[in-house]
Amino acid sequence: MFNDMFHVVNGPNGREFFVHTDSLPVAIVLVIALLLAIALSSMLCYYITRFILLRLVGYLARGERRKWLRAAERRKVFDRLAPLVPAIIIYLSAPLLTGVTFPVISALGGPVETLSACFMVVTVLRAAFAFMESIEDRYSHFPFATQRPIKSFLQIAAIFLYVLALIAAVSLLLHRSPANFLTGVSAMTALLIIIFRDSLLGFVASIQLAAYDMLRVGDWIEVPGFVADGTVIDIALNTIKVQNFDNSIVMLPSYVLLTNSVKNWRGMVESGGRRVKHAINLDMESIRFCDDELLARLTASAAFRVPFTVPEDGHRLTNLGMFRRYLTDYFRHYPAIRKDMPLVVRQLQSTEHGLPLEVFLFIDETSWESYEQIQSDMFDHVYGILPLFNLRVWQMR
Repeated sequence: MFNDMFHVVNGPNGREFFVHTDSLPVAIVLVIALLLAIALSSMLCYYITRFILLRLVGYLARGERRKWLRAAERRKVFDRLAPLVPAIIIYLSAPLLTGVTFPVISALGGPVETLSACFMVVTVLRAAFAFMESIEDRYSHFPFATQRPIKSFLQIAAIFLYVLALIAAVSLLLHRSPANFLTGVSAMTALLIIIFRDSLLGFVASIQLAAYDMLRVGDWIEVPGFVADGTVIDIALNTIKVQNFDNSIVMLPSYVLLTNSVKNWRGMVESGGRRVKHAINLDMESIRFCDDELLARLTASAAFRVPFTVPEDGHRLTNLGMFRRYLTDYFRHYPAIRKDMPLVVRQLQSTEHGLPLEVFLFIDETSWESYEQIQSDMFDHVYGILPLFNLRVWQMR
């Protein structure tokens, strides 16, 4: 019955067979059946593979020690790998289309094979990107992640994958060896260096920043000339994102931190002591030796925050010397002062603006709000008690 419609002939080697028919409707049915078989088998294998793969991964990811696998599952790495199965089936079925003598269908074999191969390249690329995102997610949970960020290295790997995928896709479309394109790329190295100048500089800078631990997410930095004074919130390949204290965002090129002066306040935060360096410009005309009236007032005053006794040789001291003695005792007994760090009350070189009396010390608060509050409270008292010593602050009149 079927021999009247089509007949099967074995090939010369006995392993191939050919279907012949003289009926156009039968030929159309056979071609449609072949296309449907390829489409249905690829779709069926896709859903079966996806179901089995996701169920297996979900089961394995339940283990406490498989956090990396859970991170890959969250980023849908295996979802993106599942389309590889239908792509492989279509790629392997493409030669069947080439052997069909039906009009147009035979011409589809080559393009289908090429496009399915390109699709496999894109699928692997998307899965690789998802895998790198899962690496970043899992790595961020380690305690040393802020000290050794890997985002810039992952971006470098992404660029490398992009280049490989582009070379592979172009090679498949043009049916040329990838070696030919690599030779051409080497000839265009100078042009590529110009195009990717910032990326190359950022790459080198990122390696140096990571190797020497010069910058971490969460560091407070100041970069003069770039209006950057705030906290580092992101370190990428080409840019460093800084959130200033007015909540504005500044994007700095990575190599700027190596070619410009940068102040990093991390050492201050880690030490637990923040410096106070404050100079009081005194009117030099108000400086004099102590007399009986001044010594009596100092002895009887109740405005002192710490016990203060007038030395026996008080007449040989100036009111400025007495003031320095009191400030030293006052700051040394202040609760917020770091006792293990330097504390100095000294005179600087006199200028046309008076005689600067500088206070140099450290307090145990590093946060900006508490630091400013403590500093203001201390110097409120200093300026308030200064007239008790018959001293005046210099100011323009």
